Amino acid sequence: MSTTPNVGDVIRTYIKLRDQKSAIEAETKERVADLKAKMEKLEAYLKAQMDAQGLTSFKSDYGTAFLTTTDYANVADWDAVIRFIRDNEAYDMLEKRVSKIAVRGYIEANKAVPPGITYGTKLEVNIRKPGAKSED
Repeated sequence: MSTTPNVGDVIRTYIKLRDQKSAIEAETKERVADLKAKMEKLEAYLKAQMDAQGLTSFKSDYGTAFLTTTDYANVADWDAVIRFIRDNEAYDMLEKRVSKIAVRGYIEANKAVPPGITYGTKLEVNIRKPGAKSED
């Protein structure tokens, strides 16, 4: 005979599972961080050896270590960047996405969705522990 679960029991079980998931994720994150730190030390050793020997790669029976060049760009001053982009029409420097917060603000102010944007919301079930203000 099947019985309908008690809502309180379902919430309790959900919170228990979520706590277990969080604990596993935290442990995994810590373990991965430890592995990454060890790997970075090994990479630094190999880089130092390549520099010392004037090489750009090492080949062994276990694999090949080699240098690659990776570009990165970080914004130190958004105001300066935006001015530069506008002054030079360099809009290709921007990523192709919009701020959902800004879009929501526009919709609230103008009672319309900006052209070219699809906006939506979804309803989700969230569960919080008693006395907890918010989940991270």
